Amino acid sequence: MVKRKSYRERYFEDNQPVRQVANTRKGYRIVYQYVGLWTAWRSEKWTLKTVKWFFALAELAGVCLYLICARVDTPLNHCQLANGFGVLSVVPWILELSGVVRFLLSKAYAKEMDSREIDQSIRYGAVLRAGLLGLSLLCGVVNTLVNGTATLLDGGMALGILASIALSVAVWQVYRSLLLDTYHNENGEPGSPC
Repeated sequence: MVKRKSYRERYFEDNQPVRQVANTRKGYRIVYQYVGLWTAWRSEKWTLKTVKWFFALAELAGVCLYLICARVDTPLNHCQLANGFGVLSVVPWILELSGVVRFLLSKAYAKEMDSREIDQSIRYGAVLRAGLLGLSLLCGVVNTLVNGTATLLDGGMALGILASIALSVAVWQVYRSLLLDTYHNENGEPGSPC
Protein backbone atom coordinates (compact mmCIF):
# COMPACT_ATOMS: atom_id res chain seq x y z
CA MET A 1 0.00 0.00 0.00
CA VAL A 2 1.42 3.35 -1.08
CA LYS A 3 1.23 6.12 1.50
CA ARG A 4 -0.05 9.42 0.08
CA LYS A 5 2.12 12.44 0.75
CA SER A 6 0.66 15.32 2.65
CA TYR A 7 0.55 18.81 1.15
CA ARG A 8 3.49 19.80 3.35
CA GLU A 9 5.57 16.82 2.19
CA ARG A 10 4.81 17.55 -1.47
CA TYR A 11 5.65 21.22 -0.96
CA PHE A 12 8.98 20.59 0.71
CA GLU A 13 10.09 17.89 -1.73
CA ASP A 14 10.61 20.69 -4.26
CA ASN A 15 12.45 22.88 -1.74
CA GLN A 16 15.93 22.32 -0.42
CA PRO A 17 17.43 23.69 2.81
CA VAL A 18 20.34 26.09 2.22
CA ARG A 19 22.53 27.65 4.90
CA GLN A 20 22.83 31.43 4.73
CA VAL A 21 25.15 33.58 6.79
CA ALA A 22 23.12 35.50 9.35
CA ASN A 23 23.65 37.62 12.43
CA THR A 24 22.37 34.96 14.83
CA ARG A 25 23.85 32.98 17.68
CA LYS A 26 24.71 30.09 15.33
CA GLY A 27 26.06 32.43 12.63
CA TYR A 28 23.70 31.06 9.97
CA ARG A 29 20.05 30.43 9.23
CA ILE A 30 18.31 27.80 7.15
CA VAL A 31 16.43 29.09 4.10
CA TYR A 32 14.46 26.83 1.77
CA GLN A 33 15.25 27.33 -1.92
CA TYR A 34 12.91 26.09 -4.65
CA VAL A 35 14.57 23.36 -6.75
CA GLY A 36 11.55 22.04 -8.71
CA LEU A 37 10.49 22.83 -12.26
CA TRP A 38 9.06 26.17 -13.36
CA THR A 39 6.10 26.56 -15.71
CA ALA A 40 4.78 29.39 -17.87
CA TRP A 41 1.46 29.72 -19.68
CA ARG A 42 1.31 30.97 -23.24
CA SER A 43 -1.31 31.25 -25.92
CA GLU A 44 -0.93 31.02 -29.68
CA LYS A 45 -3.91 33.32 -30.28
CA TRP A 46 -3.80 35.97 -27.52
CA THR A 47 -1.38 37.59 -25.14
CA LEU A 48 -1.47 36.33 -21.58
CA LYS A 49 -2.64 39.77 -20.44
CA THR A 50 -5.68 39.49 -22.74
CA VAL A 51 -6.52 36.06 -21.35
CA LYS A 52 -6.29 37.40 -17.79
CA TRP A 53 -8.61 40.31 -18.64
CA PHE A 54 -11.08 37.90 -20.24
CA PHE A 55 -11.07 35.67 -17.15
CA ALA A 56 -11.58 38.62 -14.81
CA LEU A 57 -14.48 40.06 -16.85
CA ALA A 58 -16.10 36.65 -17.40
CA GLU A 59 -16.04 35.82 -13.69
CA LEU A 60 -17.37 39.26 -12.76
CA ALA A 61 -20.18 38.99 -15.32
CA GLY A 62 -20.97 35.45 -14.12
CA VAL A 63 -21.26 36.58 -10.51
CA CYS A 64 -23.51 39.50 -11.48
CA LEU A 65 -25.79 37.29 -13.60
CA TYR A 66 -26.02 34.69 -10.86
CA LEU A 67 -26.92 37.25 -8.18
CA ILE A 68 -29.49 39.00 -10.39
CA CYS A 69 -31.16 35.72 -11.39
CA ALA A 70 -31.18 34.47 -7.80
CA ARG A 71 -32.86 37.63 -6.49
CA VAL A 72 -35.77 37.78 -8.96
CA ASP A 73 -39.06 36.48 -7.56
CA THR A 74 -40.41 34.24 -10.33
CA PRO A 75 -41.95 30.76 -10.49
CA LEU A 76 -38.62 29.48 -11.82
CA ASN A 77 -37.03 30.36 -8.47
CA HIS A 78 -39.79 28.61 -6.49
CA CYS A 79 -38.65 25.11 -7.46
CA GLN A 80 -36.77 23.61 -4.51
CA LEU A 81 -34.78 21.19 -6.67
CA ALA A 82 -33.66 24.02 -8.96
CA ASN A 83 -32.67 26.10 -5.93
CA GLY A 84 -30.75 23.16 -4.47
CA PHE A 85 -28.68 22.69 -7.62
CA GLY A 86 -28.21 26.47 -7.84
CA VAL A 87 -26.85 26.64 -4.31
CA LEU A 88 -24.66 23.56 -4.90
CA SER A 89 -23.14 25.29 -7.95
CA VAL A 90 -21.57 27.84 -5.60
CA VAL A 91 -19.12 25.22 -4.26
CA PRO A 92 -17.39 24.49 -7.59
CA TRP A 93 -17.65 28.18 -8.40
CA ILE A 94 -15.54 28.98 -5.36
CA LEU A 95 -13.05 26.38 -6.59
CA GLU A 96 -13.07 27.97 -10.05
CA LEU A 97 -12.74 31.49 -8.64
CA SER A 98 -9.79 30.48 -6.46
CA GLY A 99 -8.01 29.07 -9.52
CA VAL A 100 -8.80 32.13 -11.62
CA VAL A 101 -7.64 34.54 -8.91
CA ARG A 102 -4.38 32.60 -8.48
CA PHE A 103 -3.95 32.62 -12.27
CA LEU A 104 -4.59 36.38 -12.42
CA LEU A 105 -2.04 37.02 -9.66
CA SER A 106 0.60 34.68 -11.09
CA LYS A 107 3.81 36.10 -12.50
CA ALA A 108 5.39 35.11 -15.81
CA TYR A 109 6.67 31.86 -14.25
CA ALA A 110 4.96 29.67 -11.65
CA LYS A 111 6.11 26.72 -9.60
CA GLU A 112 5.02 23.42 -11.10
CA MET A 113 2.89 22.51 -8.07
CA ASP A 114 1.12 25.89 -8.16
CA SER A 115 0.35 25.63 -11.87
CA ARG A 116 -1.04 22.11 -11.35
CA GLU A 117 -3.35 23.36 -8.57
CA ILE A 118 -4.53 26.29 -10.69
CA ASP A 119 -5.16 23.95 -13.61
CA GLN A 120 -7.27 21.56 -11.55
CA SER A 121 -9.25 24.36 -9.88
CA ILE A 122 -10.20 26.05 -13.15
CA ARG A 123 -10.89 22.88 -15.14
CA TYR A 124 -12.95 21.00 -12.55
CA GLY A 125 -14.61 24.08 -11.07
CA ALA A 126 -15.82 25.45 -14.41
CA VAL A 127 -17.18 22.13 -15.66
CA LEU A 128 -18.93 21.25 -12.40
CA ARG A 129 -20.42 24.72 -12.07
CA ALA A 130 -21.76 24.67 -15.63
CA GLY A 131 -23.24 21.21 -15.06
CA LEU A 132 -24.94 22.11 -11.77
CA LEU A 133 -26.31 25.37 -13.19
CA GLY A 134 -27.60 23.43 -16.19
CA LEU A 135 -29.38 20.97 -13.88
CA SER A 136 -30.79 23.87 -11.90
CA LEU A 137 -32.14 25.50 -15.05
CA LEU A 138 -33.56 22.23 -16.35
CA CYS A 139 -35.37 21.49 -13.08
CA GLY A 140 -36.77 25.01 -12.89
CA VAL A 141 -38.00 25.03 -16.49
CA VAL A 142 -39.59 21.58 -16.19
CA ASN A 143 -41.30 22.62 -12.94
CA THR A 144 -42.75 25.82 -14.44
CA LEU A 145 -43.92 24.01 -17.59
CA VAL A 146 -45.54 21.14 -15.63
CA ASN A 147 -47.30 23.55 -13.26
CA GLY A 148 -48.20 25.97 -16.07
CA THR A 149 -46.71 28.93 -14.20
CA ALA A 150 -44.13 30.01 -16.78
CA THR A 151 -43.94 33.77 -17.37
CA LEU A 152 -41.98 36.03 -19.66
CA LEU A 153 -39.72 36.94 -16.74
CA ASP A 154 -38.88 33.24 -16.37
CA GLY A 155 -37.66 33.25 -19.97
CA GLY A 156 -35.38 36.19 -19.21
CA MET A 157 -34.05 34.42 -16.13
CA ALA A 158 -33.43 31.27 -18.14
CA LEU A 159 -31.41 33.33 -20.63
CA GLY A 160 -29.42 34.85 -17.75
CA ILE A 161 -28.62 31.42 -16.34
CA LEU A 162 -27.69 30.18 -19.83
CA ALA A 163 -25.35 33.16 -20.20
CA SER A 164 -23.72 32.31 -16.87
CA ILE A 165 -23.26 28.71 -18.03
CA ALA A 166 -21.80 29.95 -21.32
CA LEU A 167 -19.31 32.17 -19.47
CA SER A 168 -18.16 29.23 -17.37
CA VAL A 169 -17.73 27.05 -20.45
CA ALA A 170 -15.87 29.89 -22.20
CA VAL A 171 -13.43 30.20 -19.28
CA TRP A 172 -12.87 26.46 -19.41
CA GLN A 173 -12.32 26.48 -23.21
CA VAL A 174 -9.92 29.42 -23.16
CA TYR A 175 -7.93 27.93 -20.29
CA ARG A 176 -7.84 24.58 -22.08
CA SER A 177 -6.37 26.29 -25.16
CA LEU A 178 -3.42 27.69 -23.17
CA LEU A 179 -0.08 25.94 -23.57
CA LEU A 180 2.09 25.19 -20.56
CA ASP A 181 5.86 25.36 -21.02
CA THR A 182 8.18 23.74 -18.48
CA TYR A 183 11.59 25.13 -17.54
CA HIS A 184 14.54 23.71 -15.63
CA ASN A 185 15.46 25.28 -12.31
CA GLU A 186 18.78 27.13 -12.18
CA ASN A 187 19.58 28.36 -8.67
CA GLY A 188 15.96 29.02 -7.81
CA GLU A 189 15.17 30.80 -11.09
CA PRO A 190 13.70 29.54 -14.38
CA GLY A 191 16.36 28.40 -16.81
CA SER A 192 16.33 26.55 -20.11
CA PRO A 193 13.15 24.87 -21.42
CA CYS A 194 12.69 21.16 -20.71
